[in-house]
Amino acid sequence: MPARPVRRAFLKAGLALAALLSASALGQPARAAEKLVFMLDWQAEAEHGGYFQAVAEGLYQKAGLDVTIVPGGPGMSAQQLLAAGKIDGTIGSNAFYVLNLVEAGAKVKAVASMFQKDPTILMAHAQNTTSLTDLKGRPIFLGDPSINTLWRWLKSKYPFEDSQIRRYTGNLAPFLTTPTAAAQGYATSEPLTAKKAGADVKVFLLADQGYDGYSGLVMFNDAYIQAHPAAVKAFVAATAEGWRHYLHGDAAPANALIRKSNPDMDAETLAYGRKALVDDGIVEGTPAAPDAIGRMTAARWDSFTTEMKRLGIYKAGTDWKEGVDLAN
Repeated sequence: MPARPVRRAFLKAGLALAALLSASALGQPARAAEKLVFMLDWQAEAEHGGYFQAVAEGLYQKAGLDVTIVPGGPGMSAQQLLAAGKIDGTIGSNAFYVLNLVEAGAKVKAVASMFQKDPTILMAHAQNTTSLTDLKGRPIFLGDPSINTLWRWLKSKYPFEDSQIRRYTGNLAPFLTTPTAAAQGYATSEPLTAKKAGADVKVFLLADQGYDGYSGLVMFNDAYIQAHPAAVKAFVAATAEGWRHYLHGDAAPANALIRKSNPDMDAETLAYGRKALVDDGIVEGTPAAPDAIGRMTAARWDSFTTEMKRLGIYKAGTDWKEGVDLAN
C-alpha cells in the first residue's frame, strides 16, 4: 500500500505513540464522553490545523467526545493500524488510499473529506517554465507512492515519459541544483523550502490542472462506525467547525498545540501552510464555500474512480462505495 509522499527533509523521525494529545483534559462533560483515538497521517503541521483547533477550543468535548490525537510519522502506517483496529480513525492523505484499501479488502471507510482540493503540486524553476507542457523530457522528482498512481494521470494529460522519473526522498537539493528539473510536493511546504534556499519556482497545483481526487479524508474502521454512528457524525461536524475557525479566526491556539506535538515545526512554516490552505482553496474549494468542508459526493467519486480504472490503476470491479460512507 502506498505511503504518504515523503515531506520535508528537515522533519525528524515521528513522535512515539505514547506522546498523546487528549481533548479530555479541557474539561469534564456533563455525561461520559465517547472515547476516540484518531491518528494523523504525518507529524503535526498546518494541514492538521482544524483538528488541533477543535481540541484547543473544546469543540470535541462540547460534542460529547473524548478525542485523543496521535501524531503520525516515518515508518508509521496509520491505514494499517486502522484496518487492524488499533486506532479508531485516521486521515487518508488522498483518494488513492481509499481505493487501495478497497482493493485490499480492508474494512474501513472514508466518512468526510476535509480537503476539497488535493494540495499536491509540481514545481519547477521559474526561469524556464510557464506551463506543465514545458516539462516534457525534463527530470521530474516524484515520491514513490505517486509513480504508479498520480504519475499515470499526469502522463495521460501531458507529454511525459517514464524516463523522466527521478526519486524524491524529501531532500530538495537535487531539484535545486538542476535548473531543468521539476519536483513533486505540497502547496503548503515545498515552495517555502525552495524559497528559503534562494530558488524562484513556478508552482502548479494539480487540482487546478484537472486532478479531482479528494484529500485529507477522515477515515474510520467499519466496526467503530457501526458501534458509534453518532460519535462519527459528531467528530466530522466538530472537525469541520475547527477548520472554519482555524482558517478564518485566531489560529494561535491550534498552532501552539501543533508546535507542542511537533517541536521541529516553526512559526513561519505554519503561517505559510495556513495561507496556502486559504489562498489555494484546499479546504473550502474554489470559490471558497465554508459549508463544503467535509463534503463528498457520489458523482465525484464515480468520476475519479472511472478515470483511474481507465488508466489501469484499479481493477474494473473496484467499487468506491465499499470504502466510502456518504451518510456523515
